[in-house]
Amino acid sequence: MKAKIIGYGVSGKAAESYLVAHGIETVVVADANEKVAGDYDFCVVSPGVPIEQVQRESVPVVPEVELPFYCEPKLRSRCMVAVTGTNGKTTVVNQIYRMCSLAQTKAVLCGNVGIPVSRVAKNFNDAVVVMEVSSFMLEQTCLLHPHIAVLTNITADHLDRHRTMENYIRCKARITDKQTRRDLLVVNYDDLNARAVGEAIERAKQVRVIWYSTEEIVSGYYVQDGQVWEKLGRRSRVLGTVDSLGDMAHTLSNALAVIAVGRRLRFPLKTVWEACRYQAQPHRMKLVADSQGVAFYNDSKATNMAATLAATNAIKMPTCLILCGLSKGQDYHELLSQLPAHVEYVLVFGAISEQVMDVAQSLGLKHVSTVTDLTGAVKRAMQIVARPGVVLFSPSGSSFDQFTNYEHRGDEFRKIVLDLINRAPQYSHPVDANL
Repeated sequence: MKAKIIGYGVSGKAAESYLVAHGIETVVVADANEKVAGDYDFCVVSPGVPIEQVQRESVPVVPEVELPFYCEPKLRSRCMVAVTGTNGKTTVVNQIYRMCSLAQTKAVLCGNVGIPVSRVAKNFNDAVVVMEVSSFMLEQTCLLHPHIAVLTNITADHLDRHRTMENYIRCKARITDKQTRRDLLVVNYDDLNARAVGEAIERAKQVRVIWYSTEEIVSGYYVQDGQVWEKLGRRSRVLGTVDSLGDMAHTLSNALAVIAVGRRLRFPLKTVWEACRYQAQPHRMKLVADSQGVAFYNDSKATNMAATLAATNAIKMPTCLILCGLSKGQDYHELLSQLPAHVEYVLVFGAISEQVMDVAQSLGLKHVSTVTDLTGAVKRAMQIVARPGVVLFSPSGSSFDQFTNYEHRGDEFRKIVLDLINRAPQYSHPVDANL
């Protein structure tokens, strides 16, 4: 057999290695428009390649995330847990994987978390497969069958690719396409778009839906009076307290999703709680330094407006917010009109600058201004932020206008801050800085 690979990044290279190991001849094509001499039996496409670029293919188009299942129809895992959503999915999959490790259960972590599925498929047998799945990955799936699917939330993101929110929501909902009544869909009740998807699935009775909420009493897992409750029938029971689960709304919400998965996998409560114990992810609300009454937070992983809003709402002190990046089709009226009052200044640079400033002018916002680059933003923020106060680098856009990725962007922010204050960071967690 012969396969064509479109997109030769991390996923494409992993797909090539997988195909070679399984005796399939491969043809690598970096550009979907490039012609390939000869015939091939199927096409493997990387997540970064839009569906429009492969629609004219006359052979089956297989997304990399499904390649092992296409080539090995009998490939089975003990349980596949797939997590999608605009925000929170990386935290959730890492905590689920940690939970499996603490329970001494064989597990494989893969997907959008940075580990291509085809690279680790050989380890799937008898393992809990924990997979982070993006909308790009779900756009063309037809084989993916998670035993447990988690939908964290759906807010505006990647509209430059999906064009409309309806298309974006539809992509996220595809995670349930192959699920049956024996499977489970875990949904965040507090997010209106995710709730609408869950309610539609629930009405169709095709999958069992379990809800989680930090605000309401739901059929599933919820928070009340500082305790986590489980309600899977008529009766409710207390599972534990929220003390160690993080003091920010989004971290607690993520923990509830993990608890729902842990209960389904029948892990001991002690193990579940230990796995959910809050640990800041790299480039997600990480305290870089605290100097002269100013705390500097690196939230470079915030590549959409919802993530930035969550970050600003988590901090209750006077804040100078730094924005940058590519908008991905987002409407910045939504962000600027919803920022909490304690965000006293907003600095912006990069590709979104003109768009943000146009919205700020239309709203009559005088506390929004442009700077030339990241160094200029940090310098200006240090001059104007209240003391005690916070400089929050939560870009709201993707990094590709000026940086390699969000990790590179976050590393640059950290380096600039430490260079300017000429000292090492004192704290590693927001609680340590009393924020």
